[in-house]
Amino acid sequence: MSANNTQEGDHLITLVEENQEVLTDKDFDPTNRVDELKVKKTTADTAEIEQQEAAARAKEATAEANRTLDDAYDDASDFADLISGLLGKDDELVKKMRKFRK
Repeated sequence: MSANNTQEGDHLITLVEENQEVLTDKDFDPTNRVDELKVKKTTADTAEIEQQEAAARAKEATAEANRTLDDAYDDASDFADLISGLLGKDDELVKKMRKFRK
């Protein structure tokens, strides 16, 4: 929900509550409609908070995934260096491994 939508709902509720007498003089009681709007606004506000929390969790999960992928790459690179040191840079296995490195 955008801040604009929230403000519009708040403003309408406040305006109607402040001017309820004008409406009741016209034989319209806005109480039920205002109450419904308040419930819907509360539900929407809660959903917005949940969405923001989910976005924050997704951002944290992405950062963690990137850290673990970098760590795995570093370990693989160290392993390849070890094999290269054992077999020599001209070994066929080492030449094949070089194709996979960044």
